[in-house]
Amino acid sequence: MLDSAYLVLLFIIPLIEIFRRKENPIDFLTMFNCAFIMWYVLPAFLIAFDPENTVTGSWINIIGYTNKIQTALAIFVGYFFVLIGFYSKSAKKFGQRIVVNARNNLMILGYAIFLLLFSAMSVQIYSSAFGGVVNAITQSIAVRSGTEQAGSLGFFIRFLGAASFSSYLLCAFVFTKDIKTKTGKLLIILSFAFSLVVTVSSFLVRAGRFDVLYYFLGFYQIYILKTRKIPWLFSVILVVLMVLFLFYGKNLFSSLAAIPDGIDAVIDRFNKSAEGSTDGEGFSLYKFMDNFFFTVFSLDTAFGADYEIRWFVDLIYGFLSLVPDRLLGTESPETILAYNTRYITGAFDYSIPTGFLAFGIYSLWWPGLIIVCLTYGWLGGYLQSVMEKHIQDVFWMPSFYTAVAQIWAIMQTADPETFLQSQFILLVSSTLLILVGTKISILRQKS
Repeated sequence: MLDSAYLVLLFIIPLIEIFRRKENPIDFLTMFNCAFIMWYVLPAFLIAFDPENTVTGSWINIIGYTNKIQTALAIFVGYFFVLIGFYSKSAKKFGQRIVVNARNNLMILGYAIFLLLFSAMSVQIYSSAFGGVVNAITQSIAVRSGTEQAGSLGFFIRFLGAASFSSYLLCAFVFTKDIKTKTGKLLIILSFAFSLVVTVSSFLVRAGRFDVLYYFLGFYQIYILKTRKIPWLFSVILVVLMVLFLFYGKNLFSSLAAIPDGIDAVIDRFNKSAEGSTDGEGFSLYKFMDNFFFTVFSLDTAFGADYEIRWFVDLIYGFLSLVPDRLLGTESPETILAYNTRYITGAFDYSIPTGFLAFGIYSLWWPGLIIVCLTYGWLGGYLQSVMEKHIQDVFWMPSFYTAVAQIWAIMQTADPETFLQSQFILLVSSTLLILVGTKISILRQKS
């Protein structure tokens, strides 16, 4: 029964996306819809449709999924309250009153290069804990699984993402801004090329598959925002490559541990790992979706676990988690991330984020879910309203629009601690760009 309900939502969301009015082919809500399908609706459908094939692999030891009706209702209610918040008149009204005026272009360029150099330095410092960048790459999977530690230098891992933000800004200079001198143009092109190297290096030392996808999808969205056209053939090819990378990405990163033995050893390890992961059966939808089940399991657990309402205290704890314990003078309070993981697995050997729907339930039960979804949707509608009117007159706005839309879409998959830890440098970089690169004015409300 529940699988049929989820199937209905799987049809409703694409229909809404196709027929709703929008200024750009891919806007904030487009990204939300795609992410919501992948992290909530499709996983929930597969779990309800065939739980025996779903609760395998990394989920084999979970405390059982019961296909609660509350879980299905929360996914439906959550989605439509996000729409209500996104399309609220106040979000659009306040967004339209904000006017962004770009400052000197050299200031923006200098800021982009500063972020690039800062990220390159952070990659080098973080990697020094392992004896260099190459060694850090070989240990990336071990670090991600928790079997290896970077020590005190692990603090610098949160700064590595600055390179991708810098890369988007430099892309704006390379492809959309006229540079008067050939030397200046060449220097910008070289800076952009260097940003690609630093960004890819940061991905490799973190072994982050989703980071890679978001990064390259960003360039795709920037192109669409500038041209207002969707290259359909390329889009199909891109989707296929994304699916393959998500399915085999972990094998690829694990094979990099063989780098000291040469490229042939890396290829051989990848082939053996890929063959083992498919068990001779080729691509498996359930194994591919193994990356997305956690939000639904967390939501189901939030309805079944025994706990006290948290009253959104994790918003404060999330910020405190950014501060090193030695500066706090005590250990940071445990957030809902730790509790959610224990509720699901019985231990806290690794982290299972709650997703925004479960975070709302943990915080204030059903009213909490409604508050979270309305606020989340309103924020997306407000940010889109502010930025979309400047896409053509501020040359770097498509890059900034893309980065902010990604951050907003990713927010639905996390809890405050997970979100702030993973998006810290992008949030800071975006804020600093507004502070140093723009002059914000607020139009008076018409009487």
